[in-house]
Amino acid sequence: MRALTPRRWPLALRVPLLITLLMMGVAAAISKLVLLRLEATQAVHFEELSGAYLDGLSTALLPAMIRRDPWEAFDALDRSRTRYRGVGALRVLVMLPDDMVLAASDPIRHPLGAASPAEAAAAPLQLQVGATTSWIHRAVSEGGVPVGRIAAEVDVTALASERRATLLTLVGVNAALTLFFAILGWLLVRRMLRPVLRLSERLGRAADGRLDPIPEVELPPADTEAGRAFRRYNAAAIAIAEREALLTRLAEEERRALVGRYASAMAHEVNNPLGGLFNAVRMIQRHGDDPERRMRAASLLERGLTGIHNIVRASLILWRGEADARLVSAADIDDLRLLIESEARRRDLVLDWQQAIEGSFPAPAQAVRQIALNLLLNACAASPPGGRITVRADAADGLLTLVVGDEGPGLPAEARRLLLDGRTEQVPQAGGLGLRTVVRLMRELHAELQLADPPGTHITIRIPDAKRRTHLLAAA
Repeated sequence: MRALTPRRWPLALRVPLLITLLMMGVAAAISKLVLLRLEATQAVHFEELSGAYLDGLSTALLPAMIRRDPWEAFDALDRSRTRYRGVGALRVLVMLPDDMVLAASDPIRHPLGAASPAEAAAAPLQLQVGATTSWIHRAVSEGGVPVGRIAAEVDVTALASERRATLLTLVGVNAALTLFFAILGWLLVRRMLRPVLRLSERLGRAADGRLDPIPEVELPPADTEAGRAFRRYNAAAIAIAEREALLTRLAEEERRALVGRYASAMAHEVNNPLGGLFNAVRMIQRHGDDPERRMRAASLLERGLTGIHNIVRASLILWRGEADARLVSAADIDDLRLLIESEARRRDLVLDWQQAIEGSFPAPAQAVRQIALNLLLNACAASPPGGRITVRADAADGLLTLVVGDEGPGLPAEARRLLLDGRTEQVPQAGGLGLRTVVRLMRELHAELQLADPPGTHITIRIPDAKRRTHLLAAA
């Protein structure tokens, strides 16, 4: 049914159809005017012809009507039948002032002294559309004294045939012209729309991530509208390609900076327990025969190696770049604390960390960790020395709630627009690409975001479980 809506039809069809309807309207108006003009002309000619006929007939019948001599009247009617054959008179009645028949061209139907028929009553001359006959009348007087009336029924079939032939000619010519101009309009519109269709096809490829410039040899002349549109499209395609390349470079540079920063943090976190491990090894070497010291050294070795193991495991899960099919759990949130503590200590920040996840939550662990880590990195970067980073994690009623807050100056306008609308007009600065990652992952998880600032910035993200995401996908 939607396809039957005219506004959904192709423009190449709508424009010729509109032209056809307009031409049909114009043709109907012209045909009506021509027929009205023809009817008026026929009426004038018929009136002139009937007037001349009645003038001659009344002159011939006047003496008979004065003397009321029917035989003389019959003789005048017989003579006029051949003289005025072109008029096409079917019946002629000669009546006295009292409307009694004095003579008639058909005396059997209208005998002498009979009353005049109703259809022969005196009336203004009028040509009825579709009628085959019409009555004409002439009052006859002598010296201002009425002596009678002449009424004649005239055949007007020729006039009706002329109107019908004119109408058929108009309909045929107008139909042929309308069809011709409709086809011509369709061809011309298709030709004019060809550049627009080419641009539409090119823009359609942009949905696949490709916006290719049109080769110079395929461009129309620059002084035409199509040529200017094609060149503007090329300029936009080049600008978008340059912007995408710049974003790719910035993303790579930020990724390298993050990898370098966390490689340094990992080295710091590993080197700290290594000093204690070496001390434990030396203690075993020197006092290996002392069971108490040996157990203390072994316990120190175990705690140090466990700490290094936890740091390495958390980092590998986060940076290995593979899809993580695991469900998010409390351990994933705790791993983030291990990763962020070194950055917080370096910036002299206080971590206010509370997580109340029990067991696992049906959401991909890798995506949740990426969202939380990017928000934590931005919070650390925005917080002043001595500031507080607030982290809350909870799972209830089919929703995983993450809250990350800082005491910084608040998000820039571009960052707010990116988080709330998913759009930005400018190339993001430091940390902006991390927010883009957050927005992308939130869309994949159908998550909701709430933002409160200033003072500071508090971001609340609610991630639905797998069942709710399935319902949301079905509703979309």
